[in-house]
Amino acid sequence: MKPCYCLILLLFLGSCISVSKEQRAIVQQFAVNTANFSTLPEKLWMELAEIRELRGIYYANSFTDPFTHLNELNDIVRERFSNDKVPARVRPVFKILENYANGLVSLSSDAPAKANSKLYGTFGAQLETLTGDYNQVTEVGKLPSGLGTLLGETLSLGTNTYLSNRQYKALKRYVNQADTLVSCLCSEMEKYLSSELLVQLIANEDSGLGESFGFYFAKRMPPTIESERDYIGLKKRIVVLKEFRQQTIEAVKKLRIAHLALEESLNETKTVKEIAATLCGFYTEVERLYKMLNEINNKR
Repeated sequence: MKPCYCLILLLFLGSCISVSKEQRAIVQQFAVNTANFSTLPEKLWMELAEIRELRGIYYANSFTDPFTHLNELNDIVRERFSNDKVPARVRPVFKILENYANGLVSLSSDAPAKANSKLYGTFGAQLETLTGDYNQVTEVGKLPSGLGTLLGETLSLGTNTYLSNRQYKALKRYVNQADTLVSCLCSEMEKYLSSELLVQLIANEDSGLGESFGFYFAKRMPPTIESERDYIGLKKRIVVLKEFRQQTIEAVKKLRIAHLALEESLNETKTVKEIAATLCGFYTEVERLYKMLNEINNKR
C-alpha cells in the first residue's frame, strides 16, 4: 500500500486508533521513506561513473596503437575505483541521514524492547560516530552531536505491543532534537547536488560523449549499428541523469518540510489531517525518484 493511502486510512480509522499508535504509524512511514531516499544520491554518482566508463571505452578504441589503447583502458579502471562513489566530503551526510531514519524505524516499532535493544545501541553509536567523523573533516557546516547518545538512552525504556507513554515522550524528544541535524543535513545535500562541480561533471560527460564517439567514428569507420545505439543510449541516460539531479534537490527540500511536519504532529500542534499532504509530497518525490532510477537501469 502506498504511503499516501496509508495516511488517508489512518484518518478514517482515527476514532479507533489511539493517538500514540497513530503517531507511531506516521513516524514509521516517514522513517522508511527517508531511509530509502538516503541511498538515492549515491546512485546519481554511480550512474555518472558508469557513463564515463562506457564513453571512455569508445575513446580508447579510437586508438589503433595497442599500447596507447591499453593505457586508456587502465586509466578507465583506475578512475572507476575512485569515482563510482559520492565524494568523501559529503558521503557521511547521506549515511547520517540513513542512520537517523533507521533509528526512527526501530524506535517507533511495536516489537518488544528486547528485540530492539541491540539495534538502539547500534544505531546510536553509529550515528554519533558518523557525526563526529564528519565534523572532523569540515571547518564549516558542523553538525550537532548528541543525537546518537540520546537514541542509546532509550534502552532504559520498556516497550509493550504499543508505545508506552515514556517511550512516546522519548520518541518526541528524539525527533525534536534531530530537527537541527536534519536541517543541516538537508542544507549540505542541497549544496552538494547544486554544486558547480557536480553540474560541470555531468556537462563534461555530455560534451565528452560527442568527442569520444567522434574520435571513434573517425578511426573506426564505418560506424556500426551497435555503436550508434550505444551513443544514443548514453545520450538518453545523461538527459535522465540531469533530471534525476534536479528531482533529488526537490526531494531534499520536501524532506526538510516533511520533518518539520512530523515534529508538529508529535508535539500535537497539528493533526494528522493537517500534515498529511506535506508528508505525501515527500513520499511522492521518493517514489518518482525510484521510477527515474528504474528508467536509468532500463536504458543500460
